[in-house]
Amino acid sequence: MDWLQQHFTESDNFPRPNWDAIYSSVDKNYNDIDQQELWCNIARTWIDKLKEKLSNEYSSHESENFILLTSENNNYVTKFLAHLEISLKGILKALPNIASDEGYGKYVVLIFDDIDDYYSYMSYFYPEEGEFGQSSGVYLNQGYGHFAFPYQDLMHAEPIAAHELTHALLAHLPIPLWLNEGLAVNIEDHLTGFNLFRIDKEMVERHLAFWGEDEVQEFWSGDSFSRIDEGQELSYHLAQFAVQFLSQDYDNFAKFVNSAHYSDGGESAAHDFFEGSLSGLMTNLLGDYDWAPKPESWDDKHSNKAAQPDAAPQRHWP
Repeated sequence: MDWLQQHFTESDNFPRPNWDAIYSSVDKNYNDIDQQELWCNIARTWIDKLKEKLSNEYSSHESENFILLTSENNNYVTKFLAHLEISLKGILKALPNIASDEGYGKYVVLIFDDIDDYYSYMSYFYPEEGEFGQSSGVYLNQGYGHFAFPYQDLMHAEPIAAHELTHALLAHLPIPLWLNEGLAVNIEDHLTGFNLFRIDKEMVERHLAFWGEDEVQEFWSGDSFSRIDEGQELSYHLAQFAVQFLSQDYDNFAKFVNSAHYSDGGESAAHDFFEGSLSGLMTNLLGDYDWAPKPESWDDKHSNKAAQPDAAPQRHWP
């Protein structure tokens, strides 16, 4: 893969592939060969370059659908890869006609044993200014989509991996962030039973005290998921509740998900498939009010940017 070397730069002491240039070169020079194997080899070259920048303890491991870079022991690797494979099949089974595994190459998973290395690697994908909550793992839907995690024991790593893998399998859909996160939280609970969010009197009181007109618009636009106060936690819980409520008729819900768009928070799709505004969804928890998404009030620099598919979401798409 000598041709690939010219398409790497370095930032924050990590090799950064120029994916646009790589895609262009593949389309121009290599589109007549087996694309699955080609993109697996591209991913392996990338992983090898990452290993050169990390400690000697790091090594790469592969299963049928995943390439894992980690310094963890063989027992951890075996169990984590098995969990990823089971989760992949479980998500596709749980979300028929919504989740998609299409694309070339294996899923790339990075586990950093040093938290500073993790945040240094992640800084490339976030703006220089702004406040961001702590991260326990993320699916990075840029270039060759991949996962990055700081080290955690398996009990905590497995539900986070199921959550982020759900995002990867939804990456082809331009859905609102609340819908994306709601699906991921529910799948995390479905596959691992790890779910801290339950509806009880105390939680309802917290929601009623927090959500106002402006805060609900942050929820629809996606901004509230990056808050650094309790609004982030409540956003995930509200998204979970919303998806549970809407998905009672799964076939209709699947049509809604495939039609929903981040630009209006899914409002047009709600009218098409639920015969009413998303405002009605909120009244079940927050009481009567006009809670409908109002995208004209959203800040242009936000509005679900994290939910938008890039030119090549997931791995490399055809």
